[in-house]
Amino acid sequence: MKSWIWITAGAGLSSVLPVAWMVWKPSLAAGAVTAIWAAAASVGAAWLVLRSEKRRQQAIVRNMEHASIRMLNHHRHDWMNELQILYGYIQLGKLDKSVACVERIKERMALESKISKLGIPSLVFYLHSYRTSGNNLQLEVDIVDQVQLEGKVSPGTADRVAETIIRTVKAFQMSGKASWGETRELALTFMQQEHELIVWAQGEGDFGEPDSLRLQIEQAVQDEGVRVEQTEPGEPTYRLYLPLVT
Repeated sequence: MKSWIWITAGAGLSSVLPVAWMVWKPSLAAGAVTAIWAAAASVGAAWLVLRSEKRRQQAIVRNMEHASIRMLNHHRHDWMNELQILYGYIQLGKLDKSVACVERIKERMALESKISKLGIPSLVFYLHSYRTSGNNLQLEVDIVDQVQLEGKVSPGTADRVAETIIRTVKAFQMSGKASWGETRELALTFMQQEHELIVWAQGEGDFGEPDSLRLQIEQAVQDEGVRVEQTEPGEPTYRLYLPLVT
């Protein structure tokens, strides 16, 4: 946006000389030069704006591509670890542990499928790629039954829901800090009740002063119609009620 302003300002300033010439010595030639100059400056400014916007879009696409590659590599590495563990149990003839490993893989696949079916692309991508960004807060996600919002909410509502949830996670990230050898965890549980999406955020670990965290949570959900309540006084547990306006 700032580049557009500078380009427009530059195009306007470039017309100062021919306009000054026409004012100082009015003539048909001066008027023609001014008109041609103004047209050329407008065309040039439009071309520069389009070029700048194209570069910006290309940068966004490249960043998304890099983030997607990191996410795919991370998931591939995780699945390879699971398969190696399962293969080891099979080689050792430990049937009970092999069955338990398969059940764990099935549960994880079911959860990832539920996340993918949430129906808000930006939120789905954020949850799937969270572990690849080196955060200081471990995120666990659970989805009660099936929460499928695709086609049930407008694009604007979907964007607001995703942004509110992402800001809430960031509020937990920025509150407190993990001691050496300790981990901080945040469990997000998604539930849908009629025309409302309920997100239960439960923190475990050091999140600093409770009042400070509560203030950051309240600032994170400053959106019309969104309600937030602290489920246990003094504890880092909150429920967000997000209206799903179709």
